[in-house]
Amino acid sequence: MLLILAGVALATLTGQGNIIGNAENAVGKYNNSVADEQQFLNEIEKYFQNYLEGGNGDNPPTPPDPVEPPKVNEDGLATENTTIKPDPNSDIQITIPAGFAPAILATGTTQSLLGKDGSVASIMPADEWNNITTEDINKGIVIVDNAITYDNGQLSGTTPDFNEYVWVPIPNFEENFKRTAWTTPYGYDANGSWGSGGRTHLLAETSTTNYWWEDKTTPEYTNMIDSVEHYKGFYIGRYEASDNGSGIAQSKRNQTVRNYVSQTEAIDASKNNTKTPNMHLIYGIEWDSTLNWLIGNATISSSTAGKTKTMTIDDIQTNCTTWGNYYNSTGDAEANSGSKQNTGYSEYWKANNIYDLAGNVFEWTQEKYSTGTDRAYRGGVYNADGDVSLVASRVGSGESYTYDLIRVP
Repeated sequence: MLLILAGVALATLTGQGNIIGNAENAVGKYNNSVADEQQFLNEIEKYFQNYLEGGNGDNPPTPPDPVEPPKVNEDGLATENTTIKPDPNSDIQITIPAGFAPAILATGTTQSLLGKDGSVASIMPADEWNNITTEDINKGIVIVDNAITYDNGQLSGTTPDFNEYVWVPIPNFEENFKRTAWTTPYGYDANGSWGSGGRTHLLAETSTTNYWWEDKTTPEYTNMIDSVEHYKGFYIGRYEASDNGSGIAQSKRNQTVRNYVSQTEAIDASKNNTKTPNMHLIYGIEWDSTLNWLIGNATISSSTAGKTKTMTIDDIQTNCTTWGNYYNSTGDAEANSGSKQNTGYSEYWKANNIYDLAGNVFEWTQEKYSTGTDRAYRGGVYNADGDVSLVASRVGSGESYTYDLIRVP
């Protein structure tokens, strides 16, 4: 009887439909359902991940095309015009012309910090050009037109073999590229009378009043306008112009500024620099647009040593003593002010990488000052007060009059 019962029990446990078989079957089905559920969850996660990365959910996102580094020659200079646009949703960009390259400054970045050595240390490697940021452009990118050598190919020396220029971004042509009727405390008014409250003249492109403030309508001028609109910016000399001894305008560091030059000579000196295509003596509209770009953007010294401030409109049309070389300069700008200095002399006389816009020496422009041959010069001068001889001021003299200096864009 016990053997029969044992046989029945064994058959029940191991046979088809028995207890062990049913249990194993249930465990298998449970494990399969867990695996199916996990696979389903994985598919949902993959779907959302693809969607977040720019795909359409069912298909993975298309990987971006690899970014090719700009084409450069053995010296690291561009072999073709190269446009860098850090943010595709912004119109702020910079175009590096063929034969030029962006520079790394002594600070280790593209930015020349206030009070810090702003000299060029090296050419930026081509594979880093696409890392230029919108902030870099807003603070002034420096480009050079030669390898970083001195005194005819030496690695060090006193006279750079390269010129330096700073990019002025004009993201919105209609809003950012314009003449401005700065109202300055002193100067000639619209009627040619000297006194307080002068320079309230109208400078609009379509103005019929004081139409003689317009720049020359030459092919050079119209080409410049087209270039600024197309490339969304223009270059200005980083330094006041020096002379290589052959009547060619340069934008080089630590050089004696060229002064006592007529406006017609300044025009010729700019054009003689054939190494830089389309170089010309700066127009009034370029000067004004540069100043407009600096307002609210550039960091300059304050009237107290060791302090800084963001440039306001008052710093260009009311008092320039905090960031220019004047007889009454203040704060950090005061050191060795009141006398003419070499280009790039003080790290406190700069804004967005551009030196000596305010003070040091006057600078001719191609802006007409009257119906005759008078032309406007800008920027102020070292032996005057910085609350009178302002960076926004317009002073006029005949085009053959010899005075202080030129700047080349």
